[in-house]
Amino acid sequence: MDLIVLQAIAHILGIGLSKKKTYSSVVTTNSRAIANIIEYYSNTMKGIKAVEYRIWARSFIKHKGNFEKLNKIRENIRAFRQIRLDKNYKRVDIKKIRFEG
Repeated sequence: MDLIVLQAIAHILGIGLSKKKTYSSVVTTNSRAIANIIEYYSNTMKGIKAVEYRIWARSFIKHKGNFEKLNKIRENIRAFRQIRLDKNYKRVDIKKIRFEG
């Protein structure tokens, strides 16, 4: 991305700008900055990305200090994305599945 765009994103979200030799990026691990990202992008997306975002945002707020739980949720979102992008995936009708209780 253009440096001026990255600087604007970093300023709006309260995140630091990281400059490397060949590229620049906006990176943070600060929980305050991540909370700013969650607030800024709240209710702005539609479709499947909105679902992924909501799962990520809610899990971050709920499990903020629990790395293992957040990592497990991240892996679940990645698996969800892989299933969604797989051309050979066969849909399952949830009404036909019988749950044992």
